[in-house]
Amino acid sequence: MKVTPDWHRRALLAGGAFAVFGWVKGVPYLASLGEPDFAFEDLPGLAPFRRLIGTGSATTGAAIFAGLDVAIGAEPEVNPLAGVVRANPCSAIYGTAQTRGVPIAMFSDFSCPVCKVMDDRLLEVQARDPNGIRIVRHQLPILGVASATASRAVLAAEQQGTYREMHARLIRSPAVTNEAYIAAIAESLGLDRNKLLTDMRSDKIARQLQITAAIAEVFGFFGTPAFAIGRTVFMGSMSTRSLEKLVSEEIDNPCAKL
Repeated sequence: MKVTPDWHRRALLAGGAFAVFGWVKGVPYLASLGEPDFAFEDLPGLAPFRRLIGTGSATTGAAIFAGLDVAIGAEPEVNPLAGVVRANPCSAIYGTAQTRGVPIAMFSDFSCPVCKVMDDRLLEVQARDPNGIRIVRHQLPILGVASATASRAVLAAEQQGTYREMHARLIRSPAVTNEAYIAAIAESLGLDRNKLLTDMRSDKIARQLQITAAIAEVFGFFGTPAFAIGRTVFMGSMSTRSLEKLVSEEIDNPCAKL
């Protein structure tokens, strides 16, 4: 059964304008950031998670957002996937496999310029301490058809064990407008292009995107990039140094104990 979420259609109409506004307004703010003094607030009903707040932090009040759509998905009482997320938010965000290192979940859109910046910063943090963090990437395509196509492509590539390779190509590529472009990339990576295109249209990948949309709804991630680092969630941009500081505060990750 193929499902087209309402949040995606709404985002097509509003995302572009907000992207330009957020980027222009946010750049001066980013340039002024020093290392923040972290402050947090609890998220009722979503233990053990908390939201990052305070001066210098990347929050809903001060962050750059590359696309906004406040009414993501259906209301929790209507959307059964939102109930699944609330029942076990740790596994919804990070999966069920617990490994060493602080888990970091990034919610991104391939058309989001700030997402590219933050992806580089995450890789920089990981390069400095390869065993210190575990990155989980969620596709939240809120900026149009090209974003949705790229998201489906990278999830389909994961079925052939080449998520990172496809992700690296698409995050540096111009807007993806059709599946022919994706097929050409697949061939260059040595993938089965027919399988990849079939997987892109599958119910399985549609379901993955619906689950990510439900997580965004529950946690209030109405823009990209958005993050969960251990038990801390926030939206927007953060310096590499601040990322490392936050990771150091999340070494004792409570999600691993649930």
